[in-house]
Amino acid sequence: MEDWIIIVDDDTISLKLAGSFLSKAGKRVTALNSGAELLEYVRAYGCPDLILLDIYMPGMDGLETFRRLKEQLPQDREVPVIFLSWDESDGAEIKGLESGAMDFIRKPFSPDVLLNRVQRALDIHHRITQYEHDAETDKMTGILNRAAVEAAMKNLCLTESGFLCITDLDSFKAVNDIYGHEVGDQVLVLFAELLKQHSRPGDVCGRIGGDEFIYFGKNMTDKDELESMVHSLSEQFHLGALEIIGGQMPIPLGVSIGAVSVPEYGRDYTSLFHMADQALYFVKQNGKHGYRLYTEDLDQTDDGQINLKTVTTILEEKDQSPNALWMGREVFGSIYRYMIRYMDRYHSMAYQVLFTITFLEEVTSVEHTETMMQFRNMLQLSLRNSDVMMECGDSQLFLLLPEIREYDIERVVSRLVRKWYEQEHSKKTKVVYEYSEVRLKSQEQAEVHPGAFSDWIALTDDDAELAKALSRALEQQNVHVSVFRSGQELLDMVKENPPRLILLEANMPEMNGFDVLTRLRKDRKTKQLPVVFLIDDNDSTSELHCLELGAADCIRKSSPEIFALRVRRILEVLQLQRNLTEAVERKTRDNERMSLKVLYTLAKIIDGKDRSSNDHSPRVAEYAREIARRAGYNIGQQDDIYMVALLHDIGKINISEDIFNKPGPLTEEEYDEIKAHTIFGADILGEIDGMPKLERGARWHHERFDGSGYPDGLAGTDIPEEARIIAVADAYDAMTSARSYRDPLTQEQVRKELTNGMGTQFDPRFAQIMLEMMDEDPEFRMRENP
Repeated sequence: MEDWIIIVDDDTISLKLAGSFLSKAGKRVTALNSGAELLEYVRAYGCPDLILLDIYMPGMDGLETFRRLKEQLPQDREVPVIFLSWDESDGAEIKGLESGAMDFIRKPFSPDVLLNRVQRALDIHHRITQYEHDAETDKMTGILNRAAVEAAMKNLCLTESGFLCITDLDSFKAVNDIYGHEVGDQVLVLFAELLKQHSRPGDVCGRIGGDEFIYFGKNMTDKDELESMVHSLSEQFHLGALEIIGGQMPIPLGVSIGAVSVPEYGRDYTSLFHMADQALYFVKQNGKHGYRLYTEDLDQTDDGQINLKTVTTILEEKDQSPNALWMGREVFGSIYRYMIRYMDRYHSMAYQVLFTITFLEEVTSVEHTETMMQFRNMLQLSLRNSDVMMECGDSQLFLLLPEIREYDIERVVSRLVRKWYEQEHSKKTKVVYEYSEVRLKSQEQAEVHPGAFSDWIALTDDDAELAKALSRALEQQNVHVSVFRSGQELLDMVKENPPRLILLEANMPEMNGFDVLTRLRKDRKTKQLPVVFLIDDNDSTSELHCLELGAADCIRKSSPEIFALRVRRILEVLQLQRNLTEAVERKTRDNERMSLKVLYTLAKIIDGKDRSSNDHSPRVAEYAREIARRAGYNIGQQDDIYMVALLHDIGKINISEDIFNKPGPLTEEEYDEIKAHTIFGADILGEIDGMPKLERGARWHHERFDGSGYPDGLAGTDIPEEARIIAVADAYDAMTSARSYRDPLTQEQVRKELTNGMGTQFDPRFAQIMLEMMDEDPEFRMRENP
């Protein structure tokens, strides 16, 4: 779809020139002569992708037009604006940028500069719009996801009247169990579509997890209207589900809804959600397939206990990342102070947590010590290797958790507490915790002094006086600046300590700004750092070159005030992009964790067919991931190997349990059937688009390095690397696990088999890594639990 740009200018020549340049570049252009025309046009036809607005026009100037436009648009709608002007003074540009404009272009404009600046603004706008959509949308159903819909519901509950409804699909789990998750997904999409169709203008709906949805009927106060909607929704859902499943549907699939009237029962979303959930629980306990409006009598049985669904939600944890650092008090104090200084210098953040263990009954000193040791071990294995912990009393432990955000800290700490309560030693204890953000000096300065720093950027300029003036202007905008005299000096620093933004003088001796940018883009650690060029007033050639190289912007050095405002605007846009990216990444991680749980369950089912291979696949996956880590794989590649290894034996689902559990030797036909699991597994996983490694791991994990394996007799590096890793991990777990015909091998026997198999059965590189892992496991913990 072509970009739509509105140009507003009372100068007919400028209007025609800009329109001609943009039209030839494939843009849809609308030309208007005044601010009043713009406001009326947007009101009638909607918002464009970008507005070019002359700052000086008779009647209503560009600044006033922009102010009124922002008032006219909804709060969640923003259109990027670039101001145009003949004015050579700094005042016009300062006013334009302070008003919130994305850019400022002086007339007469070069066609190339105009097109580059317009395209850059459009790219940023489209990227932010896409981030916002991805961050707010449930990937499967296309409606609002939990975070977005809850934010909308909080606002609706505060400002509007209507019904807040929680919707749950009855017997939905049976659909997944009987017909598979693909059919289950179709049923969820069907219900989401019906919920959207039944939503009127102003209504909001979203998915809050699994088969649970939420809906706000704005200005719906009539119980009969709600009942009619529920009846229609349920009837259409039943008919649609019949079409998806086909024929007779033995499952009592339906819809249960709990609703509460707003503001009759208040305006606090959390309280109202609880009330609607109480009403939903009543429906579930009384036959399902219906709805119930909340009334106060539903609370009579509320004794403060949580239901099974809440417990299940609480118990969902993030993947563990072991080996937090444990220290004594003296060393910890030094490390703590160092880490605080480091975070203060490089504008990071951290949280500190204090755990207190209370014993619910009298215990001996030995039991006390053993319990605290178990709690400490649990924390150490559950936290990241960047976290630090210390015992600060007989029953207290202190944690320092760097690089953790406000929205994550409660979840992390709660997860640790829940994990502790799963331990045998927790039965006689109660855990209390408190946490707070670590206060850094820069934060305290920011609260006391308006000029304290909140952003850190690197400025490279060989002109010391100019660099000093620009730094002063930036400090007034709450930005901290590190000045570098040369491009090489900057390059030496940014690899280990990346700033939020780099400002580069285009024309420096020895290594100019363009050369610095080229080298930054070639390095994996610095290729994504945003760069803004500093250019002279009339240097349009450098400006065009900068934008073509991918710079975030070009700023003229004529006015430190304009320079500082432009930098502040760029930092704000970068922060918005960062926040939205983090939101999308959080949602992606949640989806990946959900997928991993499904794969883990499937692997357990497969292993269950062979009574002698209890939890074989999860152990192979852990070993394979560790081999990949030590081989230099990045985090994403390690996770891929884990998933591939988790499903490497999926083909065994086609093999009779009698063969697996046969006490005597197998016949040749039975052995051939077992070997066929590699091909059958590859056929199954080959149907999954986008993950070819799954198929390769299943088909070739029994190939041997010398070419004598099966099913295809591949040898050496012709065997995919992931299959070579899994072959080592698979063999190791087989040797260290009990079988119906033998006991586990000793560690020395396993070592001998791995050593003898290097270059024949195993890739020597990965077998050597496995041997190193064994060297670090003198207590022989890497094996099946006896």
